[in-house]
Amino acid sequence: MRTVLGLATCLLAVPCMARAPRPAASGATQRVPVAWDGEWNLLSAQSDNLDQRISEHLRDMNFALRLFWKEKLKHACRVYDHLDILKGDTFSVAMGKEPPLDTPADGTVVDWKNRDGDAFKASLTQEGPMLIQTMRGDGYSLQYVYSMRPDGKTLALEVTYTHPKLDNPFHFKLVYQRGA
Repeated sequence: MRTVLGLATCLLAVPCMARAPRPAASGATQRVPVAWDGEWNLLSAQSDNLDQRISEHLRDMNFALRLFWKEKLKHACRVYDHLDILKGDTFSVAMGKEPPLDTPADGTVVDWKNRDGDAFKASLTQEGPMLIQTMRGDGYSLQYVYSMRPDGKTLALEVTYTHPKLDNPFHFKLVYQRGA
């Protein structure tokens, strides 16, 4: 009986051992280029409501400060219905009706003015499936982190507003879908 069980165990183990060897995992992973180019349309249902996020962020302030910061945040932080991104020698990003912002992806600082005439020092870096755009204005900074989702059809845009007199940075998220 033991011989039969031992023989059965060996016969069951042989197919497991006969599998083709797996290729060795290499230390370097290949980066798939991210296709940033295109028109991107806001997905409102998946995005934060800006007015609600501002109210939540300022809820613990007194009335006068809340009014002051609400106006500052509304002026600086905007929701754009669409984005146009073009990658060439530089990244050109146009948000809504704002003039395009052309920046190299190496962090070089460029001057840029929005349609209201507010001046910024802007830079952009690319880190795999993310673009990090920083804009420094009069006393505050905005950081836009564009994250391409694995499907390549949607991207998340996380915006952070920082001001030295605001206790905590203000954050909100927008989601965009590639236009047809």
